[in-house]
Amino acid sequence: MRRARPLLGTLVEIGAAGENAAPAIDAAFDEIAAVHRLMSFHEAESDVSRLNRAPLATPLEVDPRTYEVLSWAQRMSALSGGAFDVTVGAKLVALGFLPAPNAEGPSGGDTSFRDVRLLPEHRVSLCSRVWIDLGGIAKGYAVDRAIEALKRNGVEDGVVNAGGDLRVFGAPQPIHLRHPEDPARLLFLGPLSDTAIASSSGCFIEQSEAGDQPDPLVDPRHKTALRWQQSVTVIASRCVVADALTKIVRIAPRRAARILPELGAEAIVIDRRGARRLAAAVGEAHADRMIGAET
Repeated sequence: MRRARPLLGTLVEIGAAGENAAPAIDAAFDEIAAVHRLMSFHEAESDVSRLNRAPLATPLEVDPRTYEVLSWAQRMSALSGGAFDVTVGAKLVALGFLPAPNAEGPSGGDTSFRDVRLLPEHRVSLCSRVWIDLGGIAKGYAVDRAIEALKRNGVEDGVVNAGGDLRVFGAPQPIHLRHPEDPARLLFLGPLSDTAIASSSGCFIEQSEAGDQPDPLVDPRHKTALRWQQSVTVIASRCVVADALTKIVRIAPRRAARILPELGAEAIVIDRRGARRLAAAVGEAHADRMIGAET
């Protein structure tokens, strides 16, 4: 059984096999809807919006799920040397990718993920005025929560696909990747199971007439938006990890090549030459194993 709903700014498809497939899928969608409600940059009563307008140095209790995502984000930020950072919301607002929230503007200057303090009992405080955006990690976390809901409800084979963030378990599923320069061309990744996959590419973004529209991807270290003519796919055990790593691979490939093995993950870069794995030695794509193409 497969069902789809619009959530997380995309179309989420959930598939499950077994007697409890229908209620399991409903439970999985409930988990995704909860993550959407808690971590939306747009919704005024989300945990993210509450944090963005909270007084500085004032602990605010958030949902345990929001706290868990912020904990993952802090870990990915530390591992990547700041290449991943959820405090880039102001830059995304300035570029028009996010709406301006009803909150005091960021402090500017040298702000970063270090200005977000995680305290006991699911409390969070901000040391400087920043706008948090969890768009680079929350979707992967929502996929993980949905998978857990399927398993709790007795599903043996399941798949959750949230617009490029995907996780499967049970029976192997054939996985294809779209080529960044030709969306109709599919690259066969293989039959995978018990695996999470996340893909990121600026090639599918609608461009301005001048062709100079930046991606909604900000290098936090320089507060600049990037243009990137490749796509990257990360394979990991958790989708929250794969989701965040796609941004790190795009922003800081050399550092990413060092931390991918630490997280039990691997990355595949796709461009006009084909699909290649990220080389751990030099942080660049190389042709260890080309991935077969299908049309």
